[in-house]
Amino acid sequence: MTVVRHFVSMPALRAVLYVPAILGLLLLANIALRWSLANVYSTQVSHHLDTVKKDSSNKNAKQWRQARQHLERTLELRPAYARYFELGEAFHQKLASLEFRKDPLIQELAWYDNALEALNYARRSLRQTPSWPYLWNRLLISKLLLKQYDNELAGGIERAVRLGSWEQPIQYSVAILGLDSWPILQDAARLHVLHAMEQTLAMDQINHNKDYDATKMFSRSNFSQACEMLAKGMIDRPLYSHCTLK
Repeated sequence: MTVVRHFVSMPALRAVLYVPAILGLLLLANIALRWSLANVYSTQVSHHLDTVKKDSSNKNAKQWRQARQHLERTLELRPAYARYFELGEAFHQKLASLEFRKDPLIQELAWYDNALEALNYARRSLRQTPSWPYLWNRLLISKLLLKQYDNELAGGIERAVRLGSWEQPIQYSVAILGLDSWPILQDAARLHVLHAMEQTLAMDQINHNKDYDATKMFSRSNFSQACEMLAKGMIDRPLYSHCTLK
């Protein structure tokens, strides 16, 4: 029996080995290009939101539509990136505040259900970055705007307070939002709000900031109800001393 052997030349062998490497490099180059473009578009959205934060009246409907197109393009180019979900949450959270105030711009844009959109973006981002307290805080805002007083809200309050224990903006935000929503909160959530109030007071004494002035808590309409809970449980005593002064 005759055995026929086929020998592959060295150049041909190299070509076969190079093909996967070349394809891999092309794939990486494509990903890098897409991510770079996504960064360009996201920067435009961030700039839009920064400008609106300074003065919400300096952006017209055309500029908002362009910013939304940039956001959508960002998510198309890099669809599984937590920071861009967070950007989407911030975008719709701002629109939700305009919608809540019945700003004429919302009527012109005809964009509604923004609080729900913001909440969905927050959830998607939190699946990837569950330890980010600022995002938990923004989830609370959307939940309260939607009047969703459920276990997700209570859990969000707990995580925002625990994960951002020494973040002054978070503790102050939870304290104020919690006091304003006190009558409809679960008892477990109220305990976390009390802790946020205590932290707000402690940080204000260490480093006073007029934007997070702890004394503003004492003028909220539901502060007396929080004091009642403090009296029953004899908890957060430094805070309770302010109850007795009212």
